Amino acid sequence: MRLSETQTLFSRTMLDHPDAVANPDPALAGLFAGEEAILPARLKIYRNNILGSLTKAMQATYPLIEKLTGEEFATGLMRSFVLESPPQEACLARYGAGLDAFIETFSPAKDLPYLADVARLEWAMNEAYYAPDDRPLTPAGLQNVPLEELADMILPLRASIRLLDSRWPLSAIRNFCLKENRDERETLNLDQGGCQIMVYRPGLSADIVPLESAEYAFLQAMSAGDTLGQSLETILKTFPGFDFKGFLQKHMALETFSSPVANT
Repeated sequence: MRLSETQTLFSRTMLDHPDAVANPDPALAGLFAGEEAILPARLKIYRNNILGSLTKAMQATYPLIEKLTGEEFATGLMRSFVLESPPQEACLARYGAGLDAFIETFSPAKDLPYLADVARLEWAMNEAYYAPDDRPLTPAGLQNVPLEELADMILPLRASIRLLDSRWPLSAIRNFCLKENRDERETLNLDQGGCQIMVYRPGLSADIVPLESAEYAFLQAMSAGDTLGQSLETILKTFPGFDFKGFLQKHMALETFSSPVANT
């Protein structure tokens, strides 16, 4: 058996359901020396170590999930996800995409309707943190653009930018979870309304910025590749009072955009 085949077989056994360890594939069992009856116990040790390591990697990416649900629930959730969606690349820091969709089908979480959106927030922050570096658009970058060409400019969002729209108060949930020395009797009102936020990376860590509806819609249009003129025309139909100048000043300060591209 080739090494790649052995690795695939071993990986499938480790990340399969428990019966794969209790009754290992004969092709895999033939690779081990010693009494056949001992092999399942040995494989179980390997399996527990692997699942434990992957679960801890997931918990590091999704710390708010554990704060909201407790260690036992979060561990069970992450472990179930690992078995259903094992890593597809070597970097565990980028492992965990799709947990939000998994939570929506995870029956023990059916009474926690906000949990999937919290997972979306955490994954967006993880993506923002590991996004490639790019050069931000600065005011000087627009000064050299002729006025007649400004409407035809496309302002791409930075690689670290993620936009989220949720019916739950994600910012309040996050602040509640991260509050130091919080009284365990303290509760959070989840009926205070939803939010539209931007996840970005202002320095060496990811952060979030609350957005107004018009602001969110404008950034969505930019993200879709619309020109500055097209985006502004569309937004003003729905939000006639949109303060474009204030919007541009705010997001130039936040370094939301990367270098502009002429629309050809």
